[in-house]
Amino acid sequence: MKELPLGLNDFKDLIKGNFVYVDKTMYIHELVKRQKGLYLLSRPRRFGKSLLLSTLYYLFKGERELFEGTWIYDKWSWEEYPVIRINLADVNSETIEILNKELINILKEQAKELGIELEELDEASIAFRELILRCKEKYGKKVVVLVDEYEKPVLDNVTEKEKVEEIRRKLRNFYGVLKAQEEKISFLLITGLTKFTKMGVFSALNNLTDISFKPEYAQMLGYTHEEVIEYFDEYIARYLQLTGLSKDEFLEMFREYYDGYSFDGIWYDEEGKDRRVYNPYAVLLFFDNMRFAPYWSETGAPSFVYEYLKKHKVSRKDLFAQKIAQSDFSQWEIEDNPPHLFLAQAGYLSTKLVTSRTAPQPIYELYVPNTDARIGVEKLLFAVEHKLDLAMVTSKVNELVWAVETRDVERMVGVIDSVYARVSWRVRRRIERSGGKDRLTHLESFYQGVMVSLMESAGLSVVVEEESAGGSADVVVRMNGVVYVIELK
Repeated sequence: MKELPLGLNDFKDLIKGNFVYVDKTMYIHELVKRQKGLYLLSRPRRFGKSLLLSTLYYLFKGERELFEGTWIYDKWSWEEYPVIRINLADVNSETIEILNKELINILKEQAKELGIELEELDEASIAFRELILRCKEKYGKKVVVLVDEYEKPVLDNVTEKEKVEEIRRKLRNFYGVLKAQEEKISFLLITGLTKFTKMGVFSALNNLTDISFKPEYAQMLGYTHEEVIEYFDEYIARYLQLTGLSKDEFLEMFREYYDGYSFDGIWYDEEGKDRRVYNPYAVLLFFDNMRFAPYWSETGAPSFVYEYLKKHKVSRKDLFAQKIAQSDFSQWEIEDNPPHLFLAQAGYLSTKLVTSRTAPQPIYELYVPNTDARIGVEKLLFAVEHKLDLAMVTSKVNELVWAVETRDVERMVGVIDSVYARVSWRVRRRIERSGGKDRLTHLESFYQGVMVSLMESAGLSVVVEEESAGGSADVVVRMNGVVYVIELK
């Protein structure tokens, strides 16, 4: 059984170490087969962007032996090109001076790999231009440039508008080099979390093709249902043996928890085959731990998402069932994005095409793709709506799950009470503003809303006002065959 490539983003390490590799080279071939390609691809975090760029690196380095057994093996020329890799995932952007030094250091490392000594070590954009020029001179070939996490310094400072604008100017000058040196570049792929705007960091780089919504690349990152069954069959068999579930029962649960992402809005192809994809990070962690958990939302929620939502005072009604156009993503700078667009790019929401593909302006609907993402977005919204610390909410959610799973009703009530104690001032304010007989209704509806939000943040199955022969229950919670019927007074 091949090992799971947890934490591995280097294609060579993955292949040489005999790890599971879900072959995506058919899509990569579609990307690289043109004589020249200049692309931008946006995807949520932990969806395999870094592995894609690493795969392209070894492809353009001509290391054919690594690709034996893959779709592209006998379909590529394997000509070697000079490759420049820029990864901003870990750069420090505390100040513009520090960011400039970080960019210089990245370029110095790349120059060393390429056997080039840079003369310019003061200004990043000038050093970048020098590196491209000298690569072309030394190797006599056009250069391949791969950029990962292009907007990370902006995201790290997303709530500080003046600082963001300063960083954006710096990155605009840096990436502007790619436009000026276009004739020396044979292939360029820039990846990140968000799309670019006409006035953003790529205002000078207006020759990029955005493939983020293109159907031919919608399954290039993430695993399809068929790929999960094909590449993880031994792990599936092990889980079935541990649990006694049938394969169909398991796959239904698995899809609900981790599947459901659509990057072109087209859920099914002409033959009725599901085109949505699983979150690859969550899939790997599931098979490593052999249990269901919100793996992506527990680790894929950077602090900037929480800070952004606090700043924009988001609520549920602002998010769900929103109708959007593809062009909406390019209208605002990152820090000014409407919350529903920001969360769609962050991976908490996904898209479904609700008009025909031939419509003058295709319209998409946003939805929560799966249970993992729902737990993440509910937790964020709960903390933001009630002005609670996210770490505290996470702690209380974990305690609530434990109490419900162990059937500890006393602890369950204690967790709910402790949360109410932190938000009850809102109830008093609301009651003071209401009058007469409305007071009790306001009180109960508020407590009911808080309880349901908390339960949903924990990933529990919750029904409000469930009807029965004797009336209706305020809140009904189900878990592992146990039903909790809760009446609020």
